[in-house]
Amino acid sequence: MKIVIGKFSNEPFHALSKKDVNLLFKLVPSEWAKLVSSVVLSSKIFKKTKLTKPVEYAATSKQLSIYSRGEIREDIARQILIELASIAAQSEETNSEKHPALDIAIKPYMDKFLKAKI
Repeated sequence: MKIVIGKFSNEPFHALSKKDVNLLFKLVPSEWAKLVSSVVLSSKIFKKTKLTKPVEYAATSKQLSIYSRGEIREDIARQILIELASIAAQSEETNSEKHPALDIAIKPYMDKFLKAKI
């Protein structure tokens, strides 16, 4: 899996590093990870986009785009895990209020990620 980091020259910085993203993909089941061929840590700031969520998956290119600049590390990690679980479940909606099973599915991986020292 290829990870691309968008270039930018000023704050805010990415909430997650390349190492963080690699760790998340190592923690989840391989069935989840194999559905993504590339990850882009976008140089765009999420609050300045018209996107509904900071983690977007394009099924046609199998690309996961992460808009984490200025966001909270744990929130972005959680969003990545939710998106991976949703992709794996072929869910159309990733809203955790509508899919409480997603919170249950991602909890062990989120716990491991939060305990990891990078």
